[in-house]
Amino acid sequence: MNILRSLRSFFRRVARKLRRSFSKKELLIIAVFIAGVVIATSVVIVLKINSPKDVSEGDGTLDISIEEGSEEDSGTMESVETTIVETASAETKVESTAETTVLTLKEGARDGYMNRCVFLGDSRTVAMVNYGLINDDAALAQIGISHPSFKNNTFVNNAGKEYTLKTYLASHQAPVIYIALGVNGINDPSEEHYKSTFEDLIDNVMDLSPNSNIVLMSIGPVNDNGPYKKTVQNSWIVKYNDFLLNTAKDKHLFYLDISEILTGSDGQVKSEYNGGDGLHYSSSGCKAIFDYIVEHPVPGISDDGEYTVKYIKPNPNRTKVTMDEGSGIDEAKLQELMNLMMEETPTPTPTPTATATPTHTPTPTPEPTKKQESVSTPTPTPVHTSTPTPTPTSAPTAAPTSTPVVTVEPTQPVTTPAPEPAETPVLTPTPTPTETPTPEETSEPTETPADPTSESESGNTSDDSGGDNNS
Repeated sequence: MNILRSLRSFFRRVARKLRRSFSKKELLIIAVFIAGVVIATSVVIVLKINSPKDVSEGDGTLDISIEEGSEEDSGTMESVETTIVETASAETKVESTAETTVLTLKEGARDGYMNRCVFLGDSRTVAMVNYGLINDDAALAQIGISHPSFKNNTFVNNAGKEYTLKTYLASHQAPVIYIALGVNGINDPSEEHYKSTFEDLIDNVMDLSPNSNIVLMSIGPVNDNGPYKKTVQNSWIVKYNDFLLNTAKDKHLFYLDISEILTGSDGQVKSEYNGGDGLHYSSSGCKAIFDYIVEHPVPGISDDGEYTVKYIKPNPNRTKVTMDEGSGIDEAKLQELMNLMMEETPTPTPTPTATATPTHTPTPTPEPTKKQESVSTPTPTPVHTSTPTPTPTSAPTAAPTSTPVVTVEPTQPVTTPAPEPAETPVLTPTPTPTETPTPEETSEPTETPADPTSESESGNTSDDSGGDNNS
């Protein structure tokens, strides 16, 4: 309490002195100034406390996005970039001629060639990345992008890394650069605008990558009756593919005609390669394009090494999409398109074949029923029992012969129940093992013919009973 009183008196004395020295206005200014100093000091302290944490974690947003995209690979960017095992140089540059412009089949080609390639493309290239055929960092692509807007666009790949065309090619001087564009905006009313903007893009890529071999990929076919029939038709594709081929010849570039494997006999995209909307390709269609690229490489480019893809699952919340009139994409089609490219659900289709295997299992079930029928057939077994009964009687004297007569009498009531075949085979095996050795000794005496007659009568009675069983 004394401390509080002393402090209170101290502040009162200070206040009296300030009132004598300063006016109220001056005191207000001093108070505001002191408050500002206190606030600024607090802000500086907070920033200093948080700054070491930020430095240790790095760019928080970018790191988190990479972790979400890769799910398991924290160093995805470094591992993906190592897939470009060779950098373009003057030695890897190949100038095409009239005979080598169109890339031809190479026997024994290996997919190690893909380690020297990068791709500039649209949603069709995005699909090849999402299907795990092309490395995420080996493609600069975006859904809905067209070649006129490609040069100035900002791209975001599945790992969350942002690029422009200039920054991407600056860090990806690959021996081979594929340009897979042209389907978006193909309905441009001005053919001259379509061609001039395409040539401008090609020239820009050539300037940014002087030692790279540039390949113009043909525009793949579509289904003329699909949802995008108003924005793209195969007749337009054929016309502009001729333009791309002639441009490749004029600029001494290369041309890859993927249309020859994707187009059916009717001029439409093959049904097995149709992703469902007539414009984009299924996983089997993308795999066919991948194999065609490997089998038709740029001459002189090595295909050594093992090609592995560091798959990064796409994040729909981060995927960039261009929705304009030229692309033909709207919000209604976007979700279906994303589902097509995100999941490889067409692959589980062969699973119904497994259902065919259990169909074979019920077939053996009727077989055991047949076996049961075969078991019920040994009804003729009592016929064999009648034959051994007369033979053992000859061996013993008249006394033992009377005993088998007694055994015959119970057989008659037993044989009457026809539905009990199980009892008859049980009775028949018992006399057979005991009496079989006796016939060998009874062959000598001939004095007992009178007795078998009586037994034959009993045998006749047993035959009669057998007739009743058959009925």
